[in-house]
Amino acid sequence: MIEQEGRAAPARCRVRRCVTAFLAASLLAALPGAGPAAADGPSENGLVLQVTVNTLPGLAALRPGIRVGDPVVKTYRLINRSGAGLYGVRVSDPGLPGTAIRCPGGGDRVRVLRGLSSTRCTAETRARPGTWAHDVRASGSIPSLPATVRAQARSGYTGVGGRLALSETVTVKGQQATLRYTVRNPGNRVVHSIRISDPAAPADAIDCGGHRPVVPALHPGRSALCSAVVQRGPGTYTGRGRAQGSDRIRTIGRRGHTVPPAGLTADASVRFVIPRPPPAPPKAPGRPRPAPKPVKPPAPAPPAPPPALAGPPPAGVPLPLAVLPVPPGVAVPPLPPVGIAAPGVVPEGEAAAPPGAATGGGDTGGTAAVPPREQQAQPRSFLSRFYRPGDGPTGLGLLAALFLLLTPAAIAAAVLGSRRL
Repeated sequence: MIEQEGRAAPARCRVRRCVTAFLAASLLAALPGAGPAAADGPSENGLVLQVTVNTLPGLAALRPGIRVGDPVVKTYRLINRSGAGLYGVRVSDPGLPGTAIRCPGGGDRVRVLRGLSSTRCTAETRARPGTWAHDVRASGSIPSLPATVRAQARSGYTGVGGRLALSETVTVKGQQATLRYTVRNPGNRVVHSIRISDPAAPADAIDCGGHRPVVPALHPGRSALCSAVVQRGPGTYTGRGRAQGSDRIRTIGRRGHTVPPAGLTADASVRFVIPRPPPAPPKAPGRPRPAPKPVKPPAPAPPAPPPALAGPPPAGVPLPLAVLPVPPGVAVPPLPPVGIAAPGVVPEGEAAAPPGAATGGGDTGGTAAVPPREQQAQPRSFLSRFYRPGDGPTGLGLLAALFLLLTPAAIAAAVLGSRRL
């Protein structure tokens, strides 16, 4: 479109310029697909703008779209259909915010676009999520008229694709570590068959639901939780979780070709420490066992009473002394030891005479020799408890004698007392 400032320009055109413009317009119109041409007068087709996205014209890149992060290459073709040169032709594209457009010469505009000629400007960026369809505008000026020429064309693309993001945490309790994986889909397409793996945990220990390490499908903006419980010895470990899946969509490549679905991955890591178990507490000392009680020896049995003598004692056996009743107040002198020994018995402490030796200084009168001590030993009788040859009366014998002495006195006192009454 040509905008005029002031009155109509044809009145000021010279004949030669008008003829040249007419011939050029006729030649351009003869070209196939060129459309109507404009001479040096007002025309809506003086400047033409054509835009392609990854070689696809206009809005053809909206479906199926370009994968987010892949290249987006836009080409802007500027055609001057008039015979007048256009100066300072500039292109603006709101569909590529922050992206510079480069034209021939390296600048962001075409300094001179001569009449009946064309040129191309380009811009390249990475696909962003969402739909980016806008009107691209181009404008230039004709200083000789003066006039401003403008053109516009609609173009755009859709940035598509699922995405994966993974985070990993750990909780340690004793020798057990619980690893948790949170997988998210910040993209705009569904991600399918997301598998979680980690060298720190076997595959059969990871559970994303149903005791499987796989998330069947994750819609845009959603998340899923997986976990694994492992047993480890003391030491430092690192969990390196990975999520792998696919959105199963085909997209447009840089040159307009079809790109197959790409594998989507996300990684995360966490470090954890398994401490050494605390030492076992010392065992409490047991209660000391009581000392065994001393065993008292059994009390000695009381002496058996002496058996009644059925007849006179044999010859040579000492008899207890006969005692008489002693009146009260009469002192009884101690009895001297009696040295009567039985025949053939040698008192203790005296050496036995050798065989054939005489006992004493006189004639033995035919007495036989005393045998050795081993042959003299004889079993002791009951009376030996009261009197021992060579030693005299025993303690039991003295008690018995005292008893025999005191008993008649007690009986006599009792009888005398009863008579006085």
